[in-house]
Amino acid sequence: MGQTDQVVQLLHEIQTISASYKRVAEATGENFNIFSILQMESDEVATHSRFIAELLDPRGSHGQKDKFLKNFKDIFAPESNLKTATSKVMVEYYIGRVQMENGGRIDILIKDKEGDVIMVENKVYAPEQPNQLLRYHNAFPQGTLIYLTLFGEESRQESAQNLYRSFSYETDMITWLERCKKDALNVPIISEAITQYINLIKKLTHQNLNKQMNKDIISRILKDKGSLTAYKSLYDVNKDLKQTIVEQILKEMVDILNDRGYINIETMGFREAKGQLVAFQTEDLKNCNLKFALSFEWPDYAKLILGFKNTAPDHPLNSKLFELLSKEFPRAQQSNEWGAYIVYEGYRDWYYNTLNEIYFDQEKTFYKDFENKLDTMMGLFKEATKANDNHI
Repeated sequence: MGQTDQVVQLLHEIQTISASYKRVAEATGENFNIFSILQMESDEVATHSRFIAELLDPRGSHGQKDKFLKNFKDIFAPESNLKTATSKVMVEYYIGRVQMENGGRIDILIKDKEGDVIMVENKVYAPEQPNQLLRYHNAFPQGTLIYLTLFGEESRQESAQNLYRSFSYETDMITWLERCKKDALNVPIISEAITQYINLIKKLTHQNLNKQMNKDIISRILKDKGSLTAYKSLYDVNKDLKQTIVEQILKEMVDILNDRGYINIETMGFREAKGQLVAFQTEDLKNCNLKFALSFEWPDYAKLILGFKNTAPDHPLNSKLFELLSKEFPRAQQSNEWGAYIVYEGYRDWYYNTLNEIYFDQEKTFYKDFENKLDTMMGLFKEATKANDNHI
């Protein structure tokens, strides 16, 4: 059997395994996830920090006292002298007005009666703020500072060196949650809530939910030398495969812009697609120091956003544009980089699940949604410029 035939056979057999477990998941309701349904998947504060803090709180509604906090301390801060039984857990703990090396809000603060402290800076998709970890360290110099990210990334800021310990949702959080789940087996409603959250984390970190399926796929790959070689061939085309998919999606988006007569269209190649994907600037947008863009706010194909990018953050049109956008899209946001923007709910990252959904969707749902948002937002831009001209 030739190499190509072995690759095809391996793909077919893995697809069969995957389809089998998909049927099981549908029958058992494994794919049902309340966090996903309520579109709360990547909200650092409202979802992740609050859920984690509730589990950590010895006085939390789970009624398990400090069991979960003990597990957390054992994994994340074994050297800490924190007394778990007397600890308080606070979310968005205010430490003063932000200055160069002081102030801000600590995502999760755990503090006992003796003053021992564990701090958690929780990063799902949000970018790191200037001197953020340094500011938190300065608030509690003797405390343990944990930097929690999806994949255990290190801080990119020189000021943070040697001030924190890095942990990941991908492995460390799941390890902790599995221990908590085991401790809560006699309380089904809590155990199930933890299971739902574990499944959410696996989704965000691109892991299969079913461990047995992973084992079956690995077993099939290791069936013989030819199968392992075939898998290596598939693995080697990973980058080119993603590039092909992304470039096709970008082409369709550019076609939509061309159909509407927009010019000066910018697209980013695959290597740069962790940032801006596609953008354009009409004469009116240029006069307002804006460009319309679809972009990633954070590396690793995360937090896909759509809106009006600033080239002059203090332009007077920004406030009116944000006001109008907020009426149409209640979750609209604003930043120094963006006059007004929205986050693509349901397309939070640009990984294989999302690419698969877009590429093979015969209904072209993503493109239709992009068209609708594009037309609506450009209409609001015209309304904002008219209102601004009248005000002037």
